Amino acid sequence: MESGKNRYIELAKHCIGMGQRKPYTRHGKLFYRPYRNYYASGKNHEEWDLMVDAEYAKRGEANSHGGYIYYMTRKGLDWLGKELNMHIYDESE
Repeated sequence: MESGKNRYIELAKHCIGMGQRKPYTRHGKLFYRPYRNYYASGKNHEEWDLMVDAEYAKRGEANSHGGYIYYMTRKGLDWLGKELNMHIYDESE
């Protein structure tokens, strides 16, 4: 189960660009400000659909890869932040 959970964390991190940019520390706490919030899936998007069911993501329009564009919700960002022990801002904040 834990390895499956890690897969969702990795998808969510990729969606918000974590990996291209690093979190920063202020007053001993970690923060991250996404520069994007989208993930273009391929035909296999069942993991993202489960995140939509959990209200951690929203599904947008279909894409040219046979999948959809997904976006993390505030609830999803809070979940990811709790998993990573940091505050994640919404990209529009």
